[in-house]
Amino acid sequence: MEKLSVEDLKRKKIIDDYIEDRTSDENIKNSKKELREVSTIIKQLNDFIDGSLELNAIGIEIRIKRLISHFTINLIYELDSNIAFRRARKFEEKTSKVDYFFDEVQDMSYIPDDKKSRNRLGRFNQKAESIYYASIHYEDDELKHFSTALSEINTNKLDYINVLDSVPKKRLNVVYLGVFDYFIRNKETPKWIDSTYRTVFEAFKSKCIEIDSLDIFEQYILSNAFLADITQREGSDRLYEVTSTLSSCLLKPNEVEAIVYESVKVRNEPNIAIKPIIVDKYIVHRDAYSFKINEDLGYGMYDTDLIN
Repeated sequence: MEKLSVEDLKRKKIIDDYIEDRTSDENIKNSKKELREVSTIIKQLNDFIDGSLELNAIGIEIRIKRLISHFTINLIYELDSNIAFRRARKFEEKTSKVDYFFDEVQDMSYIPDDKKSRNRLGRFNQKAESIYYASIHYEDDELKHFSTALSEINTNKLDYINVLDSVPKKRLNVVYLGVFDYFIRNKETPKWIDSTYRTVFEAFKSKCIEIDSLDIFEQYILSNAFLADITQREGSDRLYEVTSTLSSCLLKPNEVEAIVYESVKVRNEPNIAIKPIIVDKYIVHRDAYSFKINEDLGYGMYDTDLIN
């Protein structure tokens, strides 16, 4: 059996203590009421996203905090050491020193503090707030898999696209949203999801069976289904008001450095949203490419020419 590190042991104790707390006699007694509560929270947030209910920023935050503090196990894990990042941006400049290439690395990075007032509301950033979005791939990927990065920025035929490849100097501490939904629905788990998640899921499920409380287990089924759903829906301002509030709550602790989530555009492919301070400290930008898009082939595939 592999020996756990000190950090792994700390995390295991936090999870074990959390499971014991959530399956306590008091929570068993309130489980039916709390199952109705989590259902109501999710319905209200969905109604807000759909436009049939109005909630202010505080109302959204209260509901999100309740979901992630009481009905979700937010497991922090370290990304695989072989992980690399790929970020794309459309080249729409009039001039540049090199044809169809941005002049500075910062042009391909997050929007800096002195310009972030122009930053629009996004999936994991609030208005006038910066975040570093990228797709995740493996360094030993010989196919040079660019499709996810290109798809995420809604690439079109005849666009010129710059792509920046980067690697972390350390294993980043991340959370993944809605991962229990994979196990509940018996979906194949992508290799980029840490195996610890399944171990925690099985431990929590076994404990709920042991105490004969399906209601507690179903609270987490509902919560994880909702989190998986909203991170993979096509974007809208109302959706982003919810998801950006979610990310603000998750990224507030210093130990959480990024959020990993499934690509909206390419099924089963991972993306990441990284705190700017972590990009500055731990991300090394290594290669840059400029592509011309000849054709959108569909399903996240493109016919491209490498320009530079």
